[in-house]
Amino acid sequence: MTQQWYAVQVQPRKEALACLHLGRQDFAHFAPRISRTRRRAGRVLDVREALFPGYVFVSLDVTRDSWRSVNGTIGVSRLVMFGDMPACLPAGFVEGLATRSDAHGVVDFDTPLAAGDAVRIVGGALDDVTGILLSGDRHARVMVLVDLLSGPRRVQVPRARLIAA
Repeated sequence: MTQQWYAVQVQPRKEALACLHLGRQDFAHFAPRISRTRRRAGRVLDVREALFPGYVFVSLDVTRDSWRSVNGTIGVSRLVMFGDMPACLPAGFVEGLATRSDAHGVVDFDTPLAAGDAVRIVGGALDDVTGILLSGDRHARVMVLVDLLSGPRRVQVPRARLIAA
């Protein structure tokens, strides 16, 4: 057997602590995060949070590594098991996330969009409204044509709130 990726269930909001202690034991680990816009106390903040809350991934060779020590790691609840062996993740799953992530583990699912593409707005007052991308650049505010009750309207939204429809 070779190195494969496995899911580790961690204690609530302890992904960073679990990764710290897995790293101290020389286990390769990955805790993908995502950047989101949140409203707290009336302020809008960009926060980084776990893509899979309560889970991190660890790379193991179950025939060579002492994988049972993962369960005793600070911040870890348990290694996800299938019977009496750890349940491995599909090949390429973690690698695919890692190639889309930056140096801080923040995964970017941003797909390139061009004028004329069908888009869906995610979050805010126009959550789940679909429209046509009219103009704008990748990182700023963009113009979208949406069909509301009063007819077609041009609205300006942050590019980060658009996904392909």
